[in-house]
Amino acid sequence: MSLMDYFAIHVVPKLYRGKGAFHPAETGKLTETVSCVREYDVNIFFIRKGNTLIAIDSGYKNHHALLPGCKKIGIDPKAVQALFLTHADPDHAGGLDIRCENCFINAEIYLGEIEENYLTNTIYRKKIGPFGLKNSVKIKDNYHLLKDGQSVSVGDLTIQPFLVPGHTLGHLMYLIDNELLFTGDSIALNQEGGWCFFDLFNYNSEMNIKSLKALKEKLDLNRIKYVFTSHNGFTDKAKEAFAHVDVIPKWNEKGFIFDKTAPYDCFAD
Repeated sequence: MSLMDYFAIHVVPKLYRGKGAFHPAETGKLTETVSCVREYDVNIFFIRKGNTLIAIDSGYKNHHALLPGCKKIGIDPKAVQALFLTHADPDHAGGLDIRCENCFINAEIYLGEIEENYLTNTIYRKKIGPFGLKNSVKIKDNYHLLKDGQSVSVGDLTIQPFLVPGHTLGHLMYLIDNELLFTGDSIALNQEGGWCFFDLFNYNSEMNIKSLKALKEKLDLNRIKYVFTSHNGFTDKAKEAFAHVDVIPKWNEKGFIFDKTAPYDCFAD
């Protein structure tokens, strides 16, 4: 097991247990067009419009909840036409790892051009003291690289990526049909609105804040119907989702609870 995988599976659950940091949506249909599967602390999102089916992220490597979850929401992962990665972390891109079973075998894969550096291990994912964490995910190299703002049409859907560096250097948000915004790991959401994502995971939190503030000015939040986060559910209040993006939650303070309605331990199942 790589250092990155060990950190994600064994260290993170202990650090965040009881802090209400993660509250992903439960597996099911979320809106008329959006469904999700929950894997531990993260969501894979599926968007269906007419005969078009796409996914946002692929989840963990060989996670036991993927196929039963897809069956529950009536989706065949083999029918997914395109899969858009917000970033290359193992809880988002692990489902595409070449050493594991890929359930999205017919999907065209898209990711940010800068994010590719984590797949090729030309840059560290994060430095913690003397340790440099490298990404542990390896995927087939027949993927498509996206530039900031480069729109892609897949069947009946239009997907526009926005570069939001901070959590990773090549992290992308995706705006679909100008109405559905998928924020990946840039925003942490609770009952008070959206915040800068938790500092421990970010490559550079100040960079993330700067990116979010700039994007807030660029987007027409009045047109966005839903904002979906990867670890903290979703909201139909787009402006509130950006309300506190200049603040980093102090998760390591004694007594800190980010979301009092969140599971005590998302990794328990």
